[in-house]
Amino acid sequence: MQDKSSHHRAGSNFLVIRFSSLGDVILTAPVFENIKTNYPGSFIYFLTKKQYRDVFQEDPFVDRVVALEDFSFPLLVKFIHSIKASVIFDLHNSLRSNLLDFLSFSKVYKVKKYRRERKKILSGEKIEIPPVRERYIEPLLRAGLKVHTTIPKIYLSKTEIENGKKILLNLGIPENSQVISVAPLSKWKNKEWSHFPEFFEIAVKPGRFFLILGDDFKRAEKFLPEKSYIRSFIKNVSGTLSLRDVFSLLYHSDLLISVDSGIYHAGEALGIPTIVFFGPTVPAFGFSPVKAKVLEVDIPCRPCHLHGGNFCKRGDHACLDSISPDEVLDAVEEMLNR
Repeated sequence: MQDKSSHHRAGSNFLVIRFSSLGDVILTAPVFENIKTNYPGSFIYFLTKKQYRDVFQEDPFVDRVVALEDFSFPLLVKFIHSIKASVIFDLHNSLRSNLLDFLSFSKVYKVKKYRRERKKILSGEKIEIPPVRERYIEPLLRAGLKVHTTIPKIYLSKTEIENGKKILLNLGIPENSQVISVAPLSKWKNKEWSHFPEFFEIAVKPGRFFLILGDDFKRAEKFLPEKSYIRSFIKNVSGTLSLRDVFSLLYHSDLLISVDSGIYHAGEALGIPTIVFFGPTVPAFGFSPVKAKVLEVDIPCRPCHLHGGNFCKRGDHACLDSISPDEVLDAVEEMLNR
């Protein structure tokens, strides 16, 4: 049987498209590694939004990241023509990316989005759909590529790793301390667990420090406890660091506690033991973890929103707020003692 991918030369150019968001962009990582493994001499372009261009800064399998905002639409089409991509893997499959696909004159393989299936899960049906990281691999299989991995990875330079150590020291965290990163924020308010202040009250102890990660310093402050002694063990760096600095701090963390957000996927891609909250959303939508421990409760109204939403129809946010601080602390101790 003829190899389906035999028409792609070793020196071919490939274009991978995923505009957003952080978690989805991180989950595309295995695509690049698999392309390079199949075509070692190829050149891979990645088209994404500017705010995510640094995700693959040190990735050995991504040759050039192209920021969507750096081009007008006509110039972007012209650029895509100029790189002469033998294949485009469209992992966004949106109106904008479809138009780029159509105007590219390249062979295109698109991700299947499982919209109908996700809506069926939302309406209460018990069906299984592939995780997003596997959905991104499926177009490669259709293109005839052999798949060697489906696990996302984030790469850091030695300089970045050393810089992470310096940031911790500058925050007053001594070497050999236990560091737990916490990502309490989401752009969807329903995904946020309100009991973090009470959790910190019982979880803080000498030698254990917490880092609050995210993109909004003031909003993150509401998750901190009032007692100054407890707060001295909690460092809120939300909104003060670059994305690569966040990755470097995650690298030096013993554990990550996160809501269902992009930082959760970053922690897993860096190999950090992770605890993740699922409330209005469910892992079955496609964001099931590789190894992370899931905290969730089984109540009839879950899931209630494809993305999380900002309003609880029940009014009590029971899907997350019924998870107690003691349960989270038990999960923390379990993960740290593995």
